[in-house]
Amino acid sequence: MTRVSMDYWEECIREAFEENKILATEEQIQSVVGWVQGAHENYGTAHGHDCIPNPLKLENDRLLKELQKERDKTVCPECLGTGRIILNLGPRSSNTGCTECHGQGYL
Repeated sequence: MTRVSMDYWEECIREAFEENKILATEEQIQSVVGWVQGAHENYGTAHGHDCIPNPLKLENDRLLKELQKERDKTVCPECLGTGRIILNLGPRSSNTGCTECHGQGYL
């Protein structure tokens, strides 16, 4: 932390103590300044407002979107979700990709 920001917090603490007639030693004032400065630096992280997005949250959001997309799919009525059309033609059979869903099994 820069000296300018330290001076800012020190001035705030000194004025607050003076206005409220709180007597404190220099060591006590510096301790309070350090605590306030640390609290200020970590406020965003503590309350979820930090500037750097959490990579785990981003991954979770992406996976939730993918899951919802999968859940929203409709099973192909032609192949019943297999992606294949099997025709039994007596002694012969035909096994081809579904033309309705292009072998995906979903529309």
